[in-house]
Amino acid sequence: MLKSKLTVLCCHYTNEATSQDLSDIPAEIEIKRYPCSGRIEVVDILKAFEDGAEAVLVAGCEKGVCHNRTGSARAEKKVELAREILSEIDMNPERVRMAFVPRLDTGAFVAAVKDTFEKLLEIKEEA
Repeated sequence: MLKSKLTVLCCHYTNEATSQDLSDIPAEIEIKRYPCSGRIEVVDILKAFEDGAEAVLVAGCEKGVCHNRTGSARAEKKVELAREILSEIDMNPERVRMAFVPRLDTGAFVAAVKDTFEKLLEIKEEA
């Protein structure tokens, strides 16, 4: 059985997780780090699907504590735009998720990835 593929686009401040930290999640997980989640573009999210992702998680700093002030807010807007596009092309918009993660909190980051994986399983069951 092929593993589900998740792509995580994240601010480098939100993630120090290793493959060992994510080993309990039975999915192929690709992590792409950005200087700030605000630098993630809608095209990056859509490209992840083109490259085979079944779900995309955008992880940014907690609201109000972004190193670059408004990066997480910008990322959240781009996630909403990506969800609108997915709806327009008859894909479940829940395949794109946004998480606000405390700075360098591996546990919270892993929990967000796990939540995204569990949501993907729900989506696949409904299909």
